Amino acid sequence: MNKFKSDPSERRIDRALQHVLKPWFPINQDVLNLVRKRFSDGDYDRDQGALLKDLKSDFALFTLVVKELLQVGKAEGVPGATLHNPVELIKWAGPKRICDILANDKKLPATHSLHWSEPFQISRLRETAISASTASLLSEKRNLDPEMGFARGVVREIGLNLIAWNYPTLYSKVIEGLQPGQNLDDELSKELGFTPTLLAVRIMRPDVDENDPQVEEVERQWNLYDDLCEIGEALARAEHPETYPSAENDWKKAQSFLTETVGEGAIQLVKDRAHQHAQSYEKSLPGTFGDVASFNPERTLRVHKKMARVIDDVLLKQCPQQVQGALKALYEEMDGDTVSRTAVEKLIKQIIPQAGFTGGCVFVIDPTTLSLRPRTLIGRVSLRSTQDVTLDPADDAVAALSKPDPLVIESNQELPLGPLAGIYRSLGEQRKVGVLYLESPAGGAAGTEREKALATFEAMRRALTDVLLLQ
Repeated sequence: MNKFKSDPSERRIDRALQHVLKPWFPINQDVLNLVRKRFSDGDYDRDQGALLKDLKSDFALFTLVVKELLQVGKAEGVPGATLHNPVELIKWAGPKRICDILANDKKLPATHSLHWSEPFQISRLRETAISASTASLLSEKRNLDPEMGFARGVVREIGLNLIAWNYPTLYSKVIEGLQPGQNLDDELSKELGFTPTLLAVRIMRPDVDENDPQVEEVERQWNLYDDLCEIGEALARAEHPETYPSAENDWKKAQSFLTETVGEGAIQLVKDRAHQHAQSYEKSLPGTFGDVASFNPERTLRVHKKMARVIDDVLLKQCPQQVQGALKALYEEMDGDTVSRTAVEKLIKQIIPQAGFTGGCVFVIDPTTLSLRPRTLIGRVSLRSTQDVTLDPADDAVAALSKPDPLVIESNQELPLGPLAGIYRSLGEQRKVGVLYLESPAGGAAGTEREKALATFEAMRRALTDVLLLQ
């Protein structure tokens, strides 16, 4: 039944379409330049399969071309079954029609830049690569068309990709606040008034006769691919337990299906195929997209469990992105049974300075002299002495031993690096063994910057507690 235009949900989705269609999500300019050069050289006239392969390497470009071809094909009377199939539609269009779409910069989206994207947006592209590549592999193993499996996987993700770039504040708030039992699509729907799936359908579903037997057959086939895409989407979520509370169950579901359908080497085959589809992203975004060869949900879940004992996801997400990655790498090296000197040094000499702390000291209680003794210096300490301290509460380091929360001492000194604040908190939960002291440019700031500095300090303190096996 058709909905009236006065329906609030229809008005919301119409406004969303106006908001997302022109800016789209970022095209990889390296891929676009390559495609244009190959058009100019006549490569695609000799090998049209190469055109599909190149388009598949950039998800924004691939979906944009399909969207535009739906209008071209409709105007030229293309059968509904072809319009319903992105792969067949691209084959029908051929190089000439697609070249016409991509020739004019003014007709292409330019609002977003791949290189200025946020980490959560790049993570969306990585999830798309994993889920679509998994659907492609499973399609092949089920005697279906792997190209259609891949295309279906990318098209299913378009709603989430468009929301991630065009409603970034809302999207990041939702993914940071997901709780057990919640679903990303459902939570976005509560905020937006429509689901990402509905957005994708309104954009990518052609206006065809639904009663056409050929269209009905394509729809029946898509249902088979959708089941495989769901496995790919679960596998992609499993790599991000800090974002998706369902990650462990997603991994069990995906692993079981992949093992049954593909065999024991399934994950390696997924990585190989994802690399084929995502190597342009790996090359253009080496520091953020990551190497698909490192994809290992089982290891990621194991490391996440180790970290979650002391550093919860809410705290971790407030740390700078590079610090989150460094902490995960640190925990991957820790066995939890013995103190690793290498891990301690990496935390003290690399991760803490990387987190923005300019200096600090680890003070340890010496019961024989009733003093706090500086055990380890970090960077350059500017605001206090790092000599032995008698257990006199007049000293801030000693006072921190009896406080449940961090003690922040702001400085009015004129310093070469600008204003600093000293942050103290005791080490050890069941038994206090010392104090961690760090100096931060943001510690004395106001609002969000200060909150993030304190959250990052706490993550460093908990990591040090864990790496030293303190109780």
